[in-house]
Amino acid sequence: MDNTLREVMTGNPTTADSGDSVTSVARTMRDGGVDVVLVVADGNPIGLVSDHDLLSGVLADGADAEHLTMGEAVQDDLVVVDVEDGLDVVTQRMREHSVRQAVVMENGVPVGVVNAGDPAIQGRPGRIDAPTPEHARKTDEEIL
Repeated sequence: MDNTLREVMTGNPTTADSGDSVTSVARTMRDGGVDVVLVVADGNPIGLVSDHDLLSGVLADGADAEHLTMGEAVQDDLVVVDVEDGLDVVTQRMREHSVRQAVVMENGVPVGVVNAGDPAIQGRPGRIDAPTPEHARKTDEEIL
């Protein structure tokens, strides 16, 4: 368990602009074989969205995916860690915020995504729980 964050993260995250439609991002994910996309606004990370988030949250709720933007659909619980943070620190932050992914930054630039499913993270003390569906997405009132 001597892995560094750089060794366990998925590098070069696929990004989408906050103004992109959910439909266009879903196509990007499908065409690129990508499970998680980093949503940015003015170059700054504002959230992560997974294929599961889109299916079980936005689309299952009947949202108009062609007109709903990623900025409207993305969760507010983004966890950002530094590439130099230890795995115990990262695991603790993810656990505290009940998220399964975190954005890895280096010198203010997103360089990767770390996932709770990685064996190096799973082997850490404690358990990282995914948020419940009620907490995993914005409510209709927040989107409007």
